[in-house]
Amino acid sequence: MAELSSKERLLRCLRHEPTDRAPISTYELVGWNRIAWENEEPSYCRLMEAIREKTDCMYMLEPEWKSTSVPGMEVETWREGKSGFTRRTYHTSKGRLTSLHREDDDLHTLWTLEHLLKNIEDIDRYLAIPYEPPELDMSHFLAERKALGEKGLMMISVDDPICVAAELFEMGQFLIYAVSEERRMKYFLDSIHERQMENLRKVLRYNVSDVIFRICGPEYATPPYLSPEYFRKYVTGYLKEICQAIKEVGGFARAHSHGKTARILDQIVAAGAEGLDPIEPPPDGDIEMGEVKKLYGERLCLFGNIELRELEHSSRERIDSLVKKAMDEAKEGGGFVLMPTAAPINVPLSKKTEENYLQYIESGLKYGRY
Repeated sequence: MAELSSKERLLRCLRHEPTDRAPISTYELVGWNRIAWENEEPSYCRLMEAIREKTDCMYMLEPEWKSTSVPGMEVETWREGKSGFTRRTYHTSKGRLTSLHREDDDLHTLWTLEHLLKNIEDIDRYLAIPYEPPELDMSHFLAERKALGEKGLMMISVDDPICVAAELFEMGQFLIYAVSEERRMKYFLDSIHERQMENLRKVLRYNVSDVIFRICGPEYATPPYLSPEYFRKYVTGYLKEICQAIKEVGGFARAHSHGKTARILDQIVAAGAEGLDPIEPPPDGDIEMGEVKKLYGERLCLFGNIELRELEHSSRERIDSLVKKAMDEAKEGGGFVLMPTAAPINVPLSKKTEENYLQYIESGLKYGRY
């Protein structure tokens, strides 16, 4: 088969159609996002050039939401050394809520030092915050989609209700309430879902055919955190409605779930997901890529499963062997995208991580041919 464009290669892969090779993704490292920090950071320059030249872009870009100011909210910001802090305080009719976050200069992530919700009564306070649906601006997304052209596909992240709820609490506290306060937790998730679906439907009114939607949150209800019984209560029904809405307009619904997924794979498939990532191998996950392929390879496009910690710390020889293993287990019959489980967030990028990513790409090209 003649060499395909990245867009055509990805589309054929998603549809389980023949391709020239398995697509290679570098996940959040998006070569064609001109304003992304990794494309402006000198230590990432060599790697990002290789990504643009040799991999298949799934350009993760969020629509722009324009929210009005929230009555009764105070925001305080300050710096200490190489860190910036933000404290938010909400004064609601049912009481006060506060949160505290930190951002460090050399890490592109947000640390939660104080969660907004501390106890079950805070759910009522959260829902008492005046809410007005935000206005959607898709102009930048659509312009970037046009500019991307044949270099890949666009991807939008969508949070399911448990993703929002779990991150508002400290994780241990959330899990206690998920088991001990089922009625109130389900009420909370229903309320979040109603808002989320309203926003999703705004996006879906645009031409988003062939856009990949990464649905985040199912991992918060997987073992060992919660049993499959709670996954059915807190994830499956919402996921089904999200997937159905996306598929009705020609989008591609991909469930995103780290960790141990073996016992809830059947529910992800039953909910109508068309893809799954990142399918972490044991011991981080609890099922091998080859087993997932055997069970659901005809119904799911699989994305994975090279661990970021391997790319950051292992030898180039081991990266080569891991890529070969993933290809051997999942590329047969199509429907497989080689992908890391996450992306580096540190500055500067270490030389070992750079070399291992370059090896990952070269090994993907070597072993991915059909």
